[in-house]
Formats: sequence, C-alpha cells, structure tokens
Amino acid sequence: MISATLTTKKINSKTISWLKQKNIDIPVGAKSFEYIVSPKLKDYTELITFKNKNLRLKQYKTTTNRNTQQKTVQIREYDCLQNGKATEINQTNITPDGKETKENWRFYYSKDKSNVRFSRKNKNGETNNYLHSEGVFVDNEGLRIRPISTAEYCDKRKDINNTHFVDCPWTLQQSITTKDVCATDSIQECTVVGIYGKNGLSLNHLNPNNPKNKNFDTIETTLLEQLEQQGKNAKAFVIGACEDDINSNNQFNSIIDLLTTRKIPHSRFKTGDKVLYSDSFSLNKYLFKKTNTTASPMEWQSGHHIIYNNGELLIANPIIDNELKKGNTNSEDLIQKSFSYIRK
Repeated sequence: MISATLTTKKINSKTISWLKQKNIDIPVGAKSFEYIVSPKLKDYTELITFKNKNLRLKQYKTTTNRNTQQKTVQIREYDCLQNGKATEINQTNITPDGKETKENWRFYYSKDKSNVRFSRKNKNGETNNYLHSEGVFVDNEGLRIRPISTAEYCDKRKDINNTHFVDCPWTLQQSITTKDVCATDSIQECTVVGIYGKNGLSLNHLNPNNPKNKNFDTIETTLLEQLEQQGKNAKAFVIGACEDDINSNNQFNSIIDLLTTRKIPHSRFKTGDKVLYSDSFSLNKYLFKKTNTTASPMEWQSGHHIIYNNGELLIANPIIDNELKKGNTNSEDLIQKSFSYIRK
C-alpha cells in the first residue's frame, strides 16, 4: 500500500488488517483515512490521517531511519468545528527508545474572522497569542478583577472540572462551594452571587425567570448559610441583571438589600439595560446572518463569563473583546464599559 502520492482508503476488512499490522488503532467514528509516504535520502515518513467526512479525527506520523529502522512517532488527536477547522489538538511524541512527551494546542476562531487565537502547552510551559489587558482593576472592597478575552476564557474553562462549574438551568441546585478555581458563564438577565471567605468561594448563578428561583426566602436562606460557612470576615460580589426584565431587577435588588441589611461588604456590578441590550454586548444581530461553523461556539454567546481563582475574578464579555481588538488594554476602563453601574 506504500504510495508516493496521497490516497484515500475506506475502512474495510482489507484496510483494517493492514492497519493492525502497523499497530495503528482506528478511532471511533472513522469512515476513511488518507495515506501518503514522503521519501527522503536518510529516512521516510508515513502519514495516516483518519477522517469522518471532512473532519480529522486522528493522525499517525511515523518517520523511519533507513539505516537503523528506528522509528519516531507523532500521534495527533483532533477536535474540529463543522467546517473542519481544528479547535484542539492533543499530540503525543514517541522517541525510538519509547519515551513519550505530550503537547496540547487549542485554537479559537472569531466571528469577525480576525487573527486565529491559540495556546500551546507542553513540558516547557504555556505560550499563547491572546489579547491581554494591562494590570488588574481593584474595587473598594479589595476585589481584584482582570478583564480577559473570550478566547482566553474558553481556554481556561476547558481546564476546570465540571464539578467546579455552575451551569444551566441556573438554580440553587447548581450552586457550589470550593476552595479551588470555579466558573460560570452567559450571565445576562441572571444574577451571580459569589460569597468568599475562609472556605474559598460559594458561587451562585440565579436565573430570575426559572420557577425554582421565584421564592426569595429560599435564596435568602441559602445565601445566609453560605455566609456563615465562609466566616465572620466573608465578603460578596454581585454581577448581572437589568431593569427591563422586572424579575431580573427585583432579584438583583433583593440580594443587594439582604447583603446591605446584614452589613456584608460586597462588590456590586449591574449590567443594566444600557449595556445588556447594546449592539456591542448582544450578539443577536449576528445569529441570523452567519452560522457557528466558522467561529468557536462561545463567540456566539453573549453575557459575562467569569472565573474565580485565589481571590481574583477573571471576566470576559463581547465588550471586552471588541475593546481589546481596538487596542484598549486599560483594565479599569474595560470593566467600566462592561456595566451600567459599579458600586464605588
């Protein structure tokens, strides 16, 4: 089957047998594979790429020394968008003596087709080309807030276990308390409450229009329990909500009233109508004009996306993305533009 030109082979009994002789595993979902040999004077390289239609699944690259017959192997496993662009590549390099090293590539594609953003992680650490803000915004309660791009958020989110992520349907049932890094995203009409103290962070993401969140007495009881758990020096931050949605506004104000009455130091960031329904924050105008096969999925989700890690709050949203692309890297200005009201 050795060929100097690229050939495409279907997965069948004959090719399965040939692949087994080479000790190559067929990935789940593979329908075919591409095969090519690149001959050189001292060695030759065989490249086998498994696909499901236009989506790459796995690739084996074997370079064989002609004199010693020693082999160097590179194995790549792919995650791809529907258009075939790779979003993640997990690479394993195997030396002739069997030593393995790992490498991970992640790619992020913007809806405006600007530069592809990526990160690369290996034994030497991490490099990336994400757009970064300068410094950290610190509010009057001492909360450190760092604006980051959606691309960087997506990258960091992938490294967070789902047990440390507050996901939909955004009720008290999904709330978590952890001393480790945690996150939640798509904060729009919802209100996020973080209570931090001696036991890390208690993180709540509350949808004002979910029937399970209608009874504020239940929310109050849970928040008071979290405050007790976090100790007498506990603080809180409250993010999200708008005025146009009456349930959203009432829920946000009720939480603020509770913290104020209990004299809990807290940071307050209200998105508000002015920001939430602005063209620069909402992505609705794009949804009917383009498909999500060319951009990374999170690029099509408006709202604030946050990660809390060791007393620092990382926040991404469409406004920060747009401002970073314009060259605005001032952390305080990026946060100010992201909310209609910030408690000073």
